[in-house]
Formats: sequence, C-alpha cells, structure tokens
Amino acid sequence: MSRLIQITIPSEAAGKRLSVYLAEAGYPLTADCGGRGTCGKCRVTVLSGSFAADPNGTTAVMPNSEGQILACHAWCGHQQAVILLPVSEGQGLTIDTTGSTVVDISSCGVALDIGTTTLAAALVSLESGAILRTVSRLNPQKSFGADVMSRIGAVMANESNLPIMQTLLLDAVRLMIYELTNGKAVSRMTVAGNPTMLHLFCGISPVGMGAYPFTPAFTHAKTLTGAELDLPVGTVTLLPSISAFIGGDITAGMLAQEITDHDEPVLLVDMGTNGEMILYTGQNHGSKLYGTSTAAGPALEGAGISTGVGGISGAVCGVKFNGLSTQTKTIDNQPPIGICGSGLIDLIAVLLQRGLIDETGYLEEDPFPYAEDLTLTGGDIRAFQLAKSALRAGMEVLCETAGISPHELSRIYIAGGLGYYMDINSAVAVGLLPDCPRQHMISVGNTSLTGATMALCDPSLIERAACDAALCEIVELNLSPSFNDKFMEYMMFPYGDD
Repeated sequence: MSRLIQITIPSEAAGKRLSVYLAEAGYPLTADCGGRGTCGKCRVTVLSGSFAADPNGTTAVMPNSEGQILACHAWCGHQQAVILLPVSEGQGLTIDTTGSTVVDISSCGVALDIGTTTLAAALVSLESGAILRTVSRLNPQKSFGADVMSRIGAVMANESNLPIMQTLLLDAVRLMIYELTNGKAVSRMTVAGNPTMLHLFCGISPVGMGAYPFTPAFTHAKTLTGAELDLPVGTVTLLPSISAFIGGDITAGMLAQEITDHDEPVLLVDMGTNGEMILYTGQNHGSKLYGTSTAAGPALEGAGISTGVGGISGAVCGVKFNGLSTQTKTIDNQPPIGICGSGLIDLIAVLLQRGLIDETGYLEEDPFPYAEDLTLTGGDIRAFQLAKSALRAGMEVLCETAGISPHELSRIYIAGGLGYYMDINSAVAVGLLPDCPRQHMISVGNTSLTGATMALCDPSLIERAACDAALCEIVELNLSPSFNDKFMEYMMFPYGDD
C-alpha cells in the first residue's frame, strides 16, 4: 500500500538533485525511466519552498496545478523546502516461508537473492539445510531506474552515484539480516544476483557492461568479509556469473533445478527486466550448455506501464473473464492501486479472448478501464509486446542454436517471482511462452534464492557452479541473423488458428 509522508529538505542540500537527496536520506522514489522525466512516477507535492530546474539554480521548477514536481528533474535550493512524497510498501512478488523460531543462530547462515526489482533473503540451518525464515523487500535502487542499463547509466553519468546505490542496497540487506536473526550475527552468507547487482553490491563500477563489448569487472565467485561490507556476517560469498548479463542468479538456478543431471533437453528461463535463460541439451544429446540474455525491459515487473506497480499490496495480480464480466484479484485483497506483471499478462490475455485487442496489439477501447480509476493504454500494450517478444525470440534463437525445437524440450522451468505467480495458460495465450504441453512447463519460483541456499549449506556447489559457467556457450542475440526476424514475428499476438 502507499502512504504520504512529509519531508523537510534542508538548505544544506542545495545543488543536489531532489531524487538523489531523497535516496540518500532513505526515501528512494520509483523512477522507472531512470530519471529521464518520462514515467512521471517520482512526483512529489511541494508544500513550501521551491526547487530549481538545474544544479545552478538559475531557473525555477514550476509545480503543476496540483502542486507537484518531478523529483528527478528538480534540484534543491538554498532555502528550506517541505514536500509530501508517496511511500510504497510491499515485498515484491516473492514466495515467503516462515518457520519456527531459531534457537541457535550460530548454526545458521543467510542466503540472499539480489533482484533488480526485489530482494529476498532466507535464514538457513547449516546442519539440516532447512529454510527457517524468509524476508523480502523491494530493491531501494529503484530511484536510479527500473532496469540494469538505467543503473549502469547512472554510474556512467556520475561516479558519485555508485557509493549511493551500494549504500542503499547494503542498508536494506543489513535490515533484512537483522530481521531474520533478531539482531544477531551469523557465520556466512551466500549471494546470487545478476552481474550488475553483484557489482553494485560490492561497490565495483559496472560501467564496463554499459557498452559493447560489455565487459564485467568480474564473473568469478568472490568472497569478502562481512566487515568489508559492514554486514553482521562472517564471510560473504558471491556465486559466479557466466557473462555480463547472465549472472549468479542463473548459476544458482542451474544448481536448484540440477540442470545438468537431465537426460533430455531442458530450458531454464528467469523472467525479469533482463530475461536470462539456459538450455541444456541433455546427457543423451551431447551434454551441451547454451546461455543467453535478452533485455526484456521492466514491463513484466510492472514498470514502464502507465498504471504499473511492483508486487505491492493492492497490485492487481490476476485477471479472469467469466463470460460476462472481467474480475480482478489484488495482492492482500486490498483495493486496486495499479497492476503488476502477472496481472498484466492475465489482462492482455483476457482482452485478446474478448476480441478487444487484435493480433497487432491495437486496443479497440483506448484507454481500457480494468479497475476503478485504473486503465490500460495502447502504449502499455506496446511496452508489453516489446518485452514478451524479446523473451520469446530469445528462447527460439537459443533452441535454434542448440539444434532442437521448443517442442522437444522435456521441461521448461520458469523461474522468478513473476514466473511463480504467472498463469501459464495466459502466458501461452499472449505468445510469451510456446504452445507446448502444459505438463512440460513448470513454475519453480525463486531458484536464485534456492540455489544460494544450497551453496550456503554445501560450499562445494560453488565450484560446480563455476564449472557449469565455464562450459556454457554464450549466444549473443545481437549477432544472431534470425533474432530480429523472430523479434518482429513475436511482436504479434497469437490469433485465431495461429
């Protein structure tokens, strides 16, 4: 749910971008567009004082008729100001498990998954491997953009943003650890995440991944002390990545699903702002690993959608059509405040079913009201088409490179919070997933956290993850002759007998 809080901006903040000042003060605002001023989600209401349109303060920002300004396009002035800002509260689309109270914290460790949108952590018994408690929260780096390229771009634009983003992340992780352990320290922690998030976690610049040839500063497993990061743990081990855009979240997922133990071809897809996927041909077909990633953009996380939100209380997470009316389901059964990824997929599937969207994505009633005071626009549908087309084309090219058909896959594992809550039938109806036998498509939840948990209890698995990463052949979609053709093909929605 969202609430409004009143914040006083001191004169000492003069010359600082308002959105950056708020992030440093512990109030990161949503800025899906990465500060370009196009998404409009960082609006704050000015109660008193004024802000400038540039760092030098030569031009004033004029509030709209409701007294609102965009925090990403406003600079603090030399006079004190008072604002109202919305604070969204929620955990994101995660699968939470709560167990019994832990008696001996010294026999436990913490596993952490750093998602671009959501952070998730688990307190784990190092003796039994049991998950005793989990917590999650939205990634506070959202004020620097909804996707990894926006956050890389923020560091490229101003190096001082790197320590700010690291501090935001570490502060959130520290609070999660305290919540898990009741304020006590644990001996070790394992961390999985995409390469950009792992770099920012360590305070290492990710700018090498911002332009071709997309070179990360590191991909190997990395071990730090908790003291180096000011975290209440003994050691911190980051799982290895495969490339600049295939990270420790995927190597953790490979461990979780025991990908390389399958006899027949399997595909693991982690759906998020950066769609990462691994295909294993199976032990009966050469035991080859292929990996790729595709910039799906943040639409499937609810960002970049006019009324899109993350997995927070009140987000529309499911939509059904009973033949007479459209019915929506929200997180925590609260009044609807926006729509998240799983709800967006359902809604578009329903609109296709009702014939209100054609195969090109044209929306007959634009904007379309799906809940009280909430609408879906033609622009939202186009943003979704770009995301689903990138993911689907990536899957097809990966299969093509491996020399197999998607229908030959014995399993399609769909990972991530979105994958867990997503309706498989809706995903097939909109063309996000191939029309394979439904029993072959399995939502497996947060495999990144599961794999990190396994590596926490059995550190030898980190070496296995490193070996798998070394054997994986990277498929660069920008060099694929068929990716663009498939991307254009899957921009269309399935229709009629297609």
